[in-house]
Amino acid sequence: MKLWATTLSVAILASSWAQGLQAGAAANKITPTKQVYLAGYASNRPNTGGVHDDIWARAVVVQAGQERVAIVVCDLLGLLRDDVQKIRQRVKSVPPNRVMVLCTHVHSAPDTIGLWGPTPLQSGRDNDYVNFVIETVAKTVDEAASKLQPAVVGFAKTNIEGVSYNYRIEKILDTEAAVMQFRNKADGKVIATLTNFACHPEVMNNDRLTSDMCHWYYQGVESKVGGVAIFANGALGGMISPAANPDPNAPKGRDWARAERYGTTVANKALEAIQNARFTDAVTLEHREAVYTVPMENENFKRALAVGIIPPGPSFADGKVTTESHLIRLGDAVMFTMPGEVQPNIGILLKRLLASYGDPVFLFGLANDELGYILSLEDYYLDLYDYERSMSVGSEIGPAMVQAARQMMGQLTARKPMGVAAVQGEKSPVEQELEKYLQRFRPDRAGSFKATYRLMLEGAGEFYLRIADGKATLSKEGNPSEAAVTVKASAEVFLAIINGKRDPLDAYNTGELQIQGDIGVAQYLLFVFE
Repeated sequence: MKLWATTLSVAILASSWAQGLQAGAAANKITPTKQVYLAGYASNRPNTGGVHDDIWARAVVVQAGQERVAIVVCDLLGLLRDDVQKIRQRVKSVPPNRVMVLCTHVHSAPDTIGLWGPTPLQSGRDNDYVNFVIETVAKTVDEAASKLQPAVVGFAKTNIEGVSYNYRIEKILDTEAAVMQFRNKADGKVIATLTNFACHPEVMNNDRLTSDMCHWYYQGVESKVGGVAIFANGALGGMISPAANPDPNAPKGRDWARAERYGTTVANKALEAIQNARFTDAVTLEHREAVYTVPMENENFKRALAVGIIPPGPSFADGKVTTESHLIRLGDAVMFTMPGEVQPNIGILLKRLLASYGDPVFLFGLANDELGYILSLEDYYLDLYDYERSMSVGSEIGPAMVQAARQMMGQLTARKPMGVAAVQGEKSPVEQELEKYLQRFRPDRAGSFKATYRLMLEGAGEFYLRIADGKATLSKEGNPSEAAVTVKASAEVFLAIINGKRDPLDAYNTGELQIQGDIGVAQYLLFVFE
């Protein structure tokens, strides 16, 4: 087995994919060193109780081929797009429009918007602190990029019950979490684990600074697998918050045990899911972006901008708001960024639309902007959402964001399941690639050689590759007993190997490629196929 894998490696190494997957991660504290006003709930919430735990900027930088993207998440309620642009201007290692700046939306971190100051007419935003955040986040992205290393990535999804709850309409709740993990290609050490799950991190409501349930998520992941743990929030609007404690005696706003329980639950479920993931470096990285403008309808926001409670900037001009969304596809997974707190029914719609382009689907809320609640047009004027409407830029942001998603999807090729034909009689993409492989058969080398190879390709089914009488044929019909060699791999990994885009020794060492049967016969494939 080892001899066969080593021979394969030597034979194909020269033609393997020169631009493999790379990943690097970093984390830096953004904990303030002086008293600040905390964002969320109500104005006049200074952190007179000090710091319970640090808040962070946590970044992963990914490169595949010539494409590079950064995802950095801050333990903040949100950052305005104009501040995100300042971060991008300072990043040296990643193109500006490839830097995604997200926030966890924690309600026990400094006010970086301005709406939660000492009084409703005074800004709670400390510009010195915001500038510190801008510099630190940019530094964290560059640090992550400096640690780029050959990597493999795995994706998973799982359901997390009992942590989140929809306090508006109980039954509209997306409990699915998407997980991606990057590991060093050589030694398998974890570089970063990112979990995407929709829930306000607002168990706590007191005078202490904390990253809330995210703190225990970070601890839970990093203590068990190492690397940098990253929590990216999803479509948490209207109103996806932590499930209540059934104990009526639990301290309101100071229930640290519940925050620990929920953060630990998310960490454990994410790690459990990713254990069963298939890891590969045979991925491509694609990026699309859309910038769009909508009217600023919220009169309170207009007044806050006019008097400087919310800082004015290029993204707020002429009574309009300019924002952005991005669509990123990495391997089988697809990611979409949302500039605020998106209503869960919009999130469910987006996941259904995006499922044709990747699996799992990552929905990144509070991404590159914080425009408050983002509602569907049908729900915007309902009395049920009076509060959300009061904290939204307007009725058009939801439809504009969904339209931007649809436009960017139109620029991607929809992905069919690898082993499934679109219509009856049409060959699947895997079959088409295997047919091309047959064209590389060398009958002059095969001579009188005769053997049957059973290819068990996850996601595509079972195939029988037969070599006899100077010919190579492929069929879905056959008997396992006739096979001299059985090859087990995912369809994606196997195709990457035969097309010279994946090192077979690496695939064998990671368990993605398995060989059963006569090793000498297995080796012969190298000789009879170019």
